[in-house]
Amino acid sequence: MAAKDYTGIFEPSKTPRRVVPDMLTFLAKDAFTLPQLLLLGALCQIAIFSILPARYALLPTLLLLLHSIVSTTLQATSPARNTFLNGVIKSRTSAVLPEATYSPDPAASSPLFGSRPAASPIVVLHLGVRLNHPLGPLAPGAAEATKHFIACSVELARRASDFGCVGQTTWRAAERASNNTLMTVFYFRDVAGLHAFAHDAVHRAAWDWIGRFARETGHSHIGIFHETFVSAPGGYETIYHNMPPLLLGAANVRVTNEGTGETEFVVPLVDADVPTLRSQYGRMDRMPNGEPVQRS
Repeated sequence: MAAKDYTGIFEPSKTPRRVVPDMLTFLAKDAFTLPQLLLLGALCQIAIFSILPARYALLPTLLLLLHSIVSTTLQATSPARNTFLNGVIKSRTSAVLPEATYSPDPAASSPLFGSRPAASPIVVLHLGVRLNHPLGPLAPGAAEATKHFIACSVELARRASDFGCVGQTTWRAAERASNNTLMTVFYFRDVAGLHAFAHDAVHRAAWDWIGRFARETGHSHIGIFHETFVSAPGGYETIYHNMPPLLLGAANVRVTNEGTGETEFVVPLVDADVPTLRSQYGRMDRMPNGEPVQRS
């Protein structure tokens, strides 16, 4: 008996599903060490004491403390109020890349996901920057480096179909007290798309700038890197349990609806509570002995 087609968690949509990151908070938290943040808080309290009478100067701190206690208590005792659960899918899911075209008609033989896991190749690019300077984002060249880094992400999102880029997520390392490595993980359909981006004007501009900056200033505190991983069909697998869309599972894959002829976008998360997705080898389209499933 043929395996059933996978069931997607999200319906295809006319526009990509976007989660806009809070970049100000993301960058500000890493620009200061814990002692520096405590010092800033102390300076603010000193300023308040210099303006208000002593009996009123503690009110802002007490109000913030009360708000923190009340909100934490409410969220801990009432799951409905727990904002940390926003977007969480309370089940097991796995990322399966959809077909390039599909029919919404259940009777048609063009399903959205099919029944074979890891059927498509995937190329993963890690692209990152690190500021090795005590001034962090205020260091010489830091603003320009950040501008080029963001420009690459924006261009890949804007021209995703040109490069076959299906998704990206941004991460920060935890290797030191502040100014940690920033990295974006990109997913491509194939190496050709990644190669096209590497030779595109926006990436060439970033590469040319870093070389020119080092030559003209003699500075070496701006670090950049990339890593590339090419996975053939059956060479990768994913599992998410009680998680929001994440990494490959947060991608926006462009597909064509055969019924309407329109372009749609699909988040490639499917229900993982099916036999072929319950084990690592199953999700890699392999048999229990680790050998690839032979298909005619």
